Amino acid sequence: MEYAYEANLQPKAVYEVKKSLPLTSEGQKALVNLYQPIIGADALALYFCLLQDFEDTQEEYNHLELLNALDIGISAFKVAKKRLEGIGLLKTYYQEQPEIRFLYVLMEPLSPQAFLKDELMSFLLVVKVGQNKFRQLNRRFKPQDIQTANYQEVTTKFGSVYTFSQREYQANQALVESVTEEIAHADTQLPLDKNQLNWSLLRDLATKKFINPMQLTDSLKNSLTLYHEMFGYDEVQLTNLMAEAVSLADGTIDARKLKNIVYKQSQNILSEKKTTTPNYESDQQIRRKNTLLAQGFTKADWYRILDSEALAPMEYLVNLKAAKGGYVTKNEEWLLTDLVEKSPLPTAVINILLNYLLVDQNKSQLPQALTNQIANDWSQNKINTPEAAIKYVQKTVKEKQAAKEQRKKNSSRTQNIVKKEDLPDWSKNQTTSDPTRKAEIDKMMREYFNDEEGEK
Repeated sequence: MEYAYEANLQPKAVYEVKKSLPLTSEGQKALVNLYQPIIGADALALYFCLLQDFEDTQEEYNHLELLNALDIGISAFKVAKKRLEGIGLLKTYYQEQPEIRFLYVLMEPLSPQAFLKDELMSFLLVVKVGQNKFRQLNRRFKPQDIQTANYQEVTTKFGSVYTFSQREYQANQALVESVTEEIAHADTQLPLDKNQLNWSLLRDLATKKFINPMQLTDSLKNSLTLYHEMFGYDEVQLTNLMAEAVSLADGTIDARKLKNIVYKQSQNILSEKKTTTPNYESDQQIRRKNTLLAQGFTKADWYRILDSEALAPMEYLVNLKAAKGGYVTKNEEWLLTDLVEKSPLPTAVINILLNYLLVDQNKSQLPQALTNQIANDWSQNKINTPEAAIKYVQKTVKEKQAAKEQRKKNSSRTQNIVKKEDLPDWSKNQTTSDPTRKAEIDKMMREYFNDEEGEK
């Protein structure tokens, strides 16, 4: 998302770099082998340049020196910076008084083992490098199983070497506890809003399903929040999914089995998950509808807005592909997971983006590069509501048409000068859709949404 401070992010602006701890050798291996395919070469170079600045004795720098060292422009720098921020490797701070100044705080990368254990990171990596390379990397960083069958362990025990008295322990306990609380591990996990779920309710429901409440660790909460955001699963549904992956012997949850169950059930989301039909007739919705119609929106736009707000992105995508007679591919699952996790766009706006690509542009499946390009453009232009997304698309189409007409006029004067359109890059991929086909798909979508209620 584009913020006002970015206007002041210019080559002459001053910055300083901080990092809590030196970069470990494991962190460096993770950056080069695991993070780099995802973030790109410019972002990786930016991380190491900032790390070098941190290790130097100089306290402040200007961005021009950094741009010269990277051999990139300010626009490419902003893209690289956002890639580091989005994946949890960089935090950026800004102040205007007494001077414009930026503070870059480098975060420690996940260790290779923690990276590959992280569900979302693994998804991002396998999409970039492919399954064969992903398996190769997994073998490279997998902990080795040390065979000791023919040996007898004779290791000296801790207590036989190190001793301390209870009196000494009590005398130093407060100091030790205060220090251990201050030293926290760097938080490089991707941020998810865990407040979306009622954890007290979920814990109570889990206990009734013989799930050990202690299993609700931060890692599991992160996964459950992602499943809620992606597929729209509520607390009851998430508990039922966990119950299928729990060991009745000790109440522990197999995280890998849970992930497989969640994604397997997502394929049957149409038949297994009831859709909440939007309330088209409430007083509040009628007033909202009349306001939008007065602003130039059509009835078809209105129904599209309601549908986008009623469903989670994965459920919306499954319904949309089914209405076209298709299905959701694994690449589309990974792409949408990445989009929901990293993009600041609300889920309703993401749904409008899906509708724009698959219905307006009549794509057979989501193109990765174009989808991310549009999502970045909408984020930077602060498209936060479905109606704003629809207006933005309409505005872009009109500007493209106007530019096309202008090119026709100019072509009679010269054939050597190509006019550059002042439009987002993704608008150049605009194709003219068949209005009849588009209306047919919209009608089929509403029939799928309302099927559970018997509405026509």
